[in-house]
Amino acid sequence: MTKVLLVIGGILNSPFFLLHRVLSYQIHNLTQLAAGYRGLLQALNVGGVLFIFFFAFVSFFCQKELMGSRLGRVVLLLVSALFLSRAAEEFFLFQFSPVILVSCTLTGLIYVALLVIASRKRHSGEFAGTTATTEEREPELVGHL
Repeated sequence: MTKVLLVIGGILNSPFFLLHRVLSYQIHNLTQLAAGYRGLLQALNVGGVLFIFFFAFVSFFCQKELMGSRLGRVVLLLVSALFLSRAAEEFFLFQFSPVILVSCTLTGLIYVALLVIASRKRHSGEFAGTTATTEEREPELVGHL
């Protein structure tokens, strides 16, 4: 189930990646916008493109690390926060689009489910030997993921 959710998450990130690549071209052609603002939008969009590409890449090719390490759980948290916040922003910042709302909510919830699965597996010890030996395991910290 975990691998299926990760692949679905990677697949859902791919159209977002392509959409933001197209947005780069559209932002470049916004002539009525001051050059400084256009540059700022381009810079933010490039960052978004890189993040979304990273999310898709790790969902496809770094599944064990994503599900079995503290860094992986933080990435899962970041992905879910990004998409769920974007879904909420649809009500306040943009002209409402049900397609964006549903796709961002679905993607965010998939990564929330993966975070829950990874956290439960970590506490049950299922991933104990996948990323580190007994001497190299993560230290126990209060309140960490």
